[in-house]
Amino acid sequence: MAATSTRTDPDVVVRTFFDALMTGSTASAADLLSEDVWWANIGLPTIRGKRAVVGAISSMNRSIRFGVEIHHLAVSAPADPTDPAAPVVVLTERTDYLGVGRFRVGFWVCGRLEVRDGRVCGWQDYFSKADMAKGAVRGLVEMVTGRGR
Repeated sequence: MAATSTRTDPDVVVRTFFDALMTGSTASAADLLSEDVWWANIGLPTIRGKRAVVGAISSMNRSIRFGVEIHHLAVSAPADPTDPAAPVVVLTERTDYLGVGRFRVGFWVCGRLEVRDGRVCGWQDYFSKADMAKGAVRGLVEMVTGRGR
């Protein structure tokens, strides 16, 4: 039995991708994206194509700090079980952190990533705007009082 490369294991791809985002390594994140990748956040337009997604990640890295705490990660079946080339779905439940200066917002996110041939080819994040607002209030209190973190 031949050993499979962890580089193509969907859970490893997703964890490595988020690690690259947290360290601000746009190049490392870009290496894990397919050419036809799409990225959608609820309430925002879908970004399509590697060049556009890498541009958005690069812009994010220039303006904010990104952190993530993955609480659960589940590898599901292929998006279309009848198609052998279909991507595998990886679900994440996590807390994302966005920071500017001393201000940091933490909020719950459920993500659905699609991995094909060792690369992320689709990424959809769902989050509550109310939870994000609560995170902003907590972040302001922490910034003003110096408590937290």
